[in-house]
Amino acid sequence: MLLKRLGTTLRPRLAELAEDLYRHIQSQTEPPNLPGDADQAARLRAMQKDWLEKLFAGPYDGAFWDTQRHMGERHIELAIPLPQIWATFTFLRTALTREAICVAVTEQTDPVAGITPLLRLLDACQYVMSTAYERKRLHDAILALRQLARVYDLEAFFHEAARLAIMEAQADGAGLLCQTEGQQLQYRFFHGLPMAYQAFARWSFPDYLGTSGAALQRGEPIYVPDYPQSMYAMPEFVDAGLQGSLAIPIPGPEGLQGVLAISWFQSQPPARIPEDRWDHLRLITDLLGANLHREKLEIRMEGLATRDMLTGLPNRRVVTERITTAMARAERHQCLFALLFLDLDGFKPINDRLGHHVGDETLQQVAHDLRSALRGEDCVLRYAGDEFMVLAQDVTHISEAEAVAQRMVETIHRDVQKGELTLPLSASIGVSVYPFDDGSAEEFVHHADLAMYAAKQAGGDQWQFYDNDIGEALAERQALVHDLRHALERGEFRLHWQPIVTLSPRHISGAEALLRWQHPTRGLLSPGEFLEILESLPLMQAVGHWIIETACAQAAQWHSQGHCLDVHINLAASQLEDKTLLDFLKDTLRRHPTLQQDHLWLEIVERIALRDIPATAAMIRACRELGLHFSLDDFGTGAAALQYLVELECSGIKLDKGMVDPMRNSPKHHNMVRAMVDMAKTLSIHVVAEGVEDHQTAEILDAMGVQHAQGYLFAKPMETAEMTQMLG
Repeated sequence: MLLKRLGTTLRPRLAELAEDLYRHIQSQTEPPNLPGDADQAARLRAMQKDWLEKLFAGPYDGAFWDTQRHMGERHIELAIPLPQIWATFTFLRTALTREAICVAVTEQTDPVAGITPLLRLLDACQYVMSTAYERKRLHDAILALRQLARVYDLEAFFHEAARLAIMEAQADGAGLLCQTEGQQLQYRFFHGLPMAYQAFARWSFPDYLGTSGAALQRGEPIYVPDYPQSMYAMPEFVDAGLQGSLAIPIPGPEGLQGVLAISWFQSQPPARIPEDRWDHLRLITDLLGANLHREKLEIRMEGLATRDMLTGLPNRRVVTERITTAMARAERHQCLFALLFLDLDGFKPINDRLGHHVGDETLQQVAHDLRSALRGEDCVLRYAGDEFMVLAQDVTHISEAEAVAQRMVETIHRDVQKGELTLPLSASIGVSVYPFDDGSAEEFVHHADLAMYAAKQAGGDQWQFYDNDIGEALAERQALVHDLRHALERGEFRLHWQPIVTLSPRHISGAEALLRWQHPTRGLLSPGEFLEILESLPLMQAVGHWIIETACAQAAQWHSQGHCLDVHINLAASQLEDKTLLDFLKDTLRRHPTLQQDHLWLEIVERIALRDIPATAAMIRACRELGLHFSLDDFGTGAAALQYLVELECSGIKLDKGMVDPMRNSPKHHNMVRAMVDMAKTLSIHVVAEGVEDHQTAEILDAMGVQHAQGYLFAKPMETAEMTQMLG
């Protein structure tokens, strides 16, 4: 009866009481853990008002208890924590007890007799509502876990798993920490964490620090409700506002894989995690561990799928990706990218006649040698069978691609032996260059493949460019390369001579040997038309020997005729690096006994001499012991300094035309040349000025004390017969 009288008394104030309940729930969490949607909030208020009316009015039949169950389920749908529901019932007991006492006093009845049924009813409602709440929570959790098991993307899986873990622990956010090399823990993903915490993205720390480190070391969860005051507190996280921390180690078949770190910032961390929540939290962590392990397996499988098992090289599965990436890199760096398609010549007979075991060993050795011969920025992969690809990146000039291709030809060229049977192995290589040969990655491979077949049809053991879209310049270059390879054996090279004169009194004191090519169809070619190509070919060594031999033979003849000329011979970079050069010079001098060795000058360009100063200095000293002189050519155009001249012990320098020509009108150049000449005098270094084309320049040089010069003012380069005639 008291309930009905209490209901009659409170009926005008039910809306107000429902609002008090709503505000009380809202006050239990900071910030309020209530639906932000206005319609949902209104429905919650209306639901509470309706519940209060039924609480006082009855009847307390099945429909009434269904309402209690519905209320419990509705609260979990609105993400209202169960402790807030319990706190609300406590608030309601207090408020209704106060109202019941007032009614009992007014009616002069026993308040205890009336309040006891009310409290029992509220206890029953709380029990039914809480039971429905927990049943709904368990049902939703199982459903969510089933749905979670169907998420295969790791990041999406983490976010859903973190959401469930946060809900189970009534926390604010979560993060995934994975172990890295060097015994570090690194944040990989975040969910629900404040912006201050996002700064820790990819941040790492030693795997023994903090709650996460402790959980990993012990292999069990670590929970601290008062993180700032705990022994695990790290100042970085305290400053970010971390109040409570739960770290659960993530298991895996190969050991612990990381930590699921659940965090409290705004919410009050509970004194302890309820036991019934641990099973779900552990299950979520186990599922997360399974997905992390699956990712590892996928990475391993991807590695196996994209790597050739025999050679260990990347296989054709990565070709398109690697080429596309290299093309983009070439565009960013404003450089070239060359694709070399290699097919082994003679591999089938090796495989057939020497056995597949020898064939496999040959492929492995070729792969190893290709890797060793590449530049640091290049890569090699096995395309199929006996086909390989080399991706040459950051190429600044076509000649670099040619050099790589030639090096690959030389690297593969070998004999393969088993017992007494020896078979040759070489390579046909097709080269496609981006952006000259534009198109898709597939087209790029196709073009290199076509060029490779052209090289094979031409006899193999060589490389060829794909020239369909490169243009006439590259096609002409290829033709020159082809013709150069036969020029020496056909006797097409010539030596011309440019006189070197003394300025006062003026007479011929020497001559520089200059290479020319008498091309069968293009006529006489100057070095500017072919020398750069020649120097990129292995042929340069043989041509260099021919130049030295021919120049020395002519010098010996002039010397025997009484013309004591200084004969200057230019050396290419490859000649300077040739370990047989010294022996060849000795043999050449022995073959020409009338050659006056102290009149023989070997010239090296300044920039080449400075590549390896100790090696260059050693070569110069060895040649000085033979009575020969060395001179730095094009002096003043590079980085040579006084200390280099001292280290190299060069006997002479040649002042470059680029320094000599402007000094008539440029005081700056005039002073620089004077300084060089004065320096050379101090060191007793022989000076020759190049590019002298007018009398004024000759007079200036003479006034500076320069004794020797060459240039069009005195004579242009000429054939041997004309030079001999000029000598008289």
